[in-house]
This record gives sequence, C-alpha cells and structure tokens, in this order.
Amino acid sequence: MAALNRGHVRLDPSAGTEALVSQVRDTADRIGFESPLAAATLSKRFSVELPLSERSPHKIEAYHRAATRTLREGTLASDQPGSDRTRYLDFQRNAMEAGLVSLTLSARIHLVSDGSAWLDAFGWPNSPKRPVHTFAGSPEELISQAQRDLQAEDVPLERALLMLLGATLQSGNELDLTDTLRLQIAESVTNRRGELNICISRAEDYASASEDGPWYSACLYRSLLENVFEKFLGSATFDLIDEEELSELDNELSEKLPHAHTASASAVPARVPEGHWWWEMAITEHGSQP
Repeated sequence: MAALNRGHVRLDPSAGTEALVSQVRDTADRIGFESPLAAATLSKRFSVELPLSERSPHKIEAYHRAATRTLREGTLASDQPGSDRTRYLDFQRNAMEAGLVSLTLSARIHLVSDGSAWLDAFGWPNSPKRPVHTFAGSPEELISQAQRDLQAEDVPLERALLMLLGATLQSGNELDLTDTLRLQIAESVTNRRGELNICISRAEDYASASEDGPWYSACLYRSLLENVFEKFLGSATFDLIDEEELSELDNELSEKLPHAHTASASAVPARVPEGHWWWEMAITEHGSQP
C-alpha cells in the first residue's frame, strides 16, 4: 500500500458540485481508502466485481487502477450530504465484459468538513437504480462465450455462470439446448466443482450483508447458481454441492433481504425467472425504493 502512494487527499468541502468533480478527477490517481487495512480488505473482497479485462494477479493494484479510471471517466451519479457536514460523491462508469455484458462500477468518495477525502467504497453499486449487468449478446453468443470460459483455466467460473444466466434471461427463460450441449456444459462445470463451492461461499457473504447494501449482489449470485443447477446440472447438483449449505444460503436470504431498504425494483434484471424468489423478496418487503 505504501508503494501505491494513495490515501487521503484534500478537497474543498464548500465547492460547488462541478468544481468538486474537477478536484476529484485531478486527484484520482492519489486518492485511496481510509486506511491501508481497509484498502487491502476491500481489494481482496471486491476485486471479483471487476470485469476480467481490468483484473490482474496484483489484485490491490488492479483494484485501485480501476477505481482511478472510474473517478476520472465516470459520471457523478449522486452528491449527498451525510452527518456532521460530510458529503458522499458517487461516480459510476460502464465497463464491458467480453463485449456481451455491460456492467456498472461505482466509486464513492467520503468528504469530511476539514477537506479530507478518501474512497469509501468501490465495486458494484450498493443501491443501484437500474440493473448492474445488462446483456447485449444473443442467447447463442452468450452460451458460446460460456463454453470458451469454462475451458479456460484463467477465466473465473463466475464469468461463465454470468454468461449462462444472460443466455437464460435473453431467451425469456426458454433456452433451446440440445442434450449434447447441456451435457458438455454440465461436465465442464463439474470439472470446476471447487470454484462452484467458492461461488456459494461468496453468495453467503453477500447474503449476510444484504440488508446493509449488497442486496443486488446477493440476488445475482443466487441466480447464477440456480440457473446452472436448473438448466444444466439437474439431478447431479447435490453430487457437487452440500444441500445443507445451499439451504443455509436460502435461509440467510429469507432473513436478510426483507430488510434491504435500498433495494429498487428498477434494478432487477429483465425477465428474471419466476422461481428466483429472492429478487421479489428484496423489492416487496418493508417498502423498498421505487
């Protein structure tokens, strides 16, 4: 972290929005998190939310580099006052995943009254007003990309699962798959069962924190899993994963999502299958945001 030379920067808390945005862009390559511990922790936890083209084995460097790009190129999505005369500025930009999926990245600046400012969060938006992921490819293109991803050891399983979910959504939950294709994909996922269980663990992490913000991430990961279970693995699912662990994940979602007060119906991806109940639970309980 010392080598990155990032930390607090000085901004003018009394500046108007336009001037403040200019100051943020000018200091984007120096601004860091509140502490080195926060920087290391958040880099490790949320680097998986970067598009593959912006990742590297040096996770902390890649994470901060993507945050800098978001602050410089992104659009100011909100400038909101906090307690004790603080301000929160949320910069968002769209990034592409394999040319088939557009995703939103959010970098939030915390500015306090003495002018000190730092990165408060970076990754997928905690309170999205539209889907974080938008699929542009056809079902066939998304399936083909998923097949290539599953055969590439350096491509995380999550991206292949994202492509498979996109194919389902783009087809209106009416995927036209041959038995051979379904079997090929199931075998490829089976060969990466260790990563599949890591996805479940990550879904559990998002679920446990979903009432405080990452409701979208929790719902998305659960849909990534459900889609591959239902459409491809079928009865082989519980040969690969622990049924009790999946049940615990669903119990966590049932407990936390009704309290996800930042959930917004407009952020739910189009054509989500009816069986993916977690999305509905997040946006209908306790008066979610419109």
